[in-house]
Amino acid sequence: MLKLYLDNCCYSRPFDDLRQEKNNLEAQAIKVIIDKYCKDEFEIYTSDALILEMNNIKDQIKRAKVLEVYNKLNLTNIKFSEKIKQRAIELRQYNIKDMDSLHLAFAESKDVDYFITTDRLLINASKRENLKIKVINPINFIMEVI
Repeated sequence: MLKLYLDNCCYSRPFDDLRQEKNNLEAQAIKVIIDKYCKDEFEIYTSDALILEMNNIKDQIKRAKVLEVYNKLNLTNIKFSEKIKQRAIELRQYNIKDMDSLHLAFAESKDVDYFITTDRLLINASKRENLKIKVINPINFIMEVI
């Protein structure tokens, strides 16, 4: 079974402006991923960093919607460790932002197959680093895997 880690932006995308075609396509792809997870076709991991990031969504209505969807899922939580902290620090050297490096370190710690994100800068930055996992946009993931 494929192991996935969805970035916070994936949980938020269905609640963005879906009149923008890219947002709409990404939201549809994320819904397919979550549906397949619910059918036990994928395993999705989460972390306390992801929950922290969700709780910091500024728009209260959007935050409530994101948390409502997230809380309905029974995701496998990855526990923080010193090894994760050290790997996140290493990843910072490749111009990967603090939270993104932490998410990647969490995902790598469980040998996740795909880190799914809508963040183009993160996808590009991850290409410069020899990660243990593939960082990919949800649309590209659907095209590659399904």
